[in-house]
Amino acid sequence: MKKHQTYDQFEVLPYPSSLRTGWLPSRESNAWQAFHEQIAERIASATGGFSPVVQDLLNFLKNDPIATWLMQDACRQNLTMLNTQGLDTDGVPLPRISDAEYFAAVCNTLLTWWPRFINNDLVGLPFSAFTVGIDPTLSGSALFGLPQFNAKMRAVLNEWHKYLGTPASGAGFSVDGQQWLSPDAKKMYQFDLWKKDSEKLPYWTSWNSFFTRQFKDPAQARPVAAPSSNQIVNCPNDGSLFRWDWNVAKNDTFWFKDMNYSLKDILSSADPKQQAVIDKYGLVDMFTGGYIFQTYLNPYNFHRWWVPVNGEVLFDPIAVPGAFFNKLVLPDFGGATTASLPYLCEVNARGIIVFKTPDYGYVCCIPLGMSEVSTIAFDPAMKQGAKVKKGQEMGMFNYGGSSFAIIYQNLPNKQLVFMNDQGQHFPQRPVLPTSSAGTGGIVTNIGAQIGVWYSR
Repeated sequence: MKKHQTYDQFEVLPYPSSLRTGWLPSRESNAWQAFHEQIAERIASATGGFSPVVQDLLNFLKNDPIATWLMQDACRQNLTMLNTQGLDTDGVPLPRISDAEYFAAVCNTLLTWWPRFINNDLVGLPFSAFTVGIDPTLSGSALFGLPQFNAKMRAVLNEWHKYLGTPASGAGFSVDGQQWLSPDAKKMYQFDLWKKDSEKLPYWTSWNSFFTRQFKDPAQARPVAAPSSNQIVNCPNDGSLFRWDWNVAKNDTFWFKDMNYSLKDILSSADPKQQAVIDKYGLVDMFTGGYIFQTYLNPYNFHRWWVPVNGEVLFDPIAVPGAFFNKLVLPDFGGATTASLPYLCEVNARGIIVFKTPDYGYVCCIPLGMSEVSTIAFDPAMKQGAKVKKGQEMGMFNYGGSSFAIIYQNLPNKQLVFMNDQGQHFPQRPVLPTSSAGTGGIVTNIGAQIGVWYSR
């Protein structure tokens, strides 16, 4: 039977909802209140109707009996929270969400809102900064888990992602010293490392152009460890370690304190065609008893992924649809969903790609969406049978994805040890960030060594 260790951090505060990974303001920041006030002002001055995708969402919330009841009850609970004296919201002022019409009005306003700094604090997840008003409620949580709601919300977010590719969304790169060109922001994402659309203002022509930026010199910025050897295990993305695990179960149950991985849920899809691919290759059985290594990204990270092995692509990769604001750890007043990351592997939008190596079995990479950051794009070269090499581009998050999981087979007579190129072992449950700096203590760069295979 699999044994689960306990760690002091989780004994005191298991999967704390106060995790901060840089996407939203620090606790008690006045940026929260300023954001809600700016949104309310834009709604009050808006003219014309809703975007068709938002109107479709509103029609669903008003006409579907279950969604209608859940939204009404969530708004009632929202008001109750606002009127509760001494309620601990981790320093976050909750917005008033009065009804479905107001929920839709905010969504409509955010369709032309690029992620920005307000009073020097980043509001990088504007939809999450708003939905925090009802997602701690039982009814709000149930609503955000409905497949029908997520289908409507997906259309809204797809419309927003289109806007993030337009010149209007690049306003944060038009004035030196302000927004994403402020000294603090430049320091966070290491301004000089990156290729730009222009060496003159605006440096990036859209928000998404900045988000998917490339290194000026990839070989110098992120050298690929042991490019010819699969014995050395490479990280497929920039990020910070959330946790790793071994002897991963085919089926497991999520509990608040010991959030276990369940391969049958992670490697699954509600889309019958995608599920047929998963079943055809027997992915659940293939990786049962294996190893998993999960990281999370902050908004300043490199948001592309590189192939971590030398081998070939087993099948055309798939992008599994999923939920956007559904969480396990509640309340999560901080707005982001980092505390629920293992659970999100099961329910959120995610990609699935498997590489076959000639010497160290199969490796599964899962780029994982989080909240509204859920657009996953595999590189066109990642096709069934394609020969791939370490460091080759695998894909990217188009303002999508805030986590990445990589799963390895349990191989006979071999053992995978997670450690860096200095021989330092990665802690299985590292101390996680509670400040808005968000990088945590264990940074994992793309291409770097995260493990070594040993003979038993």
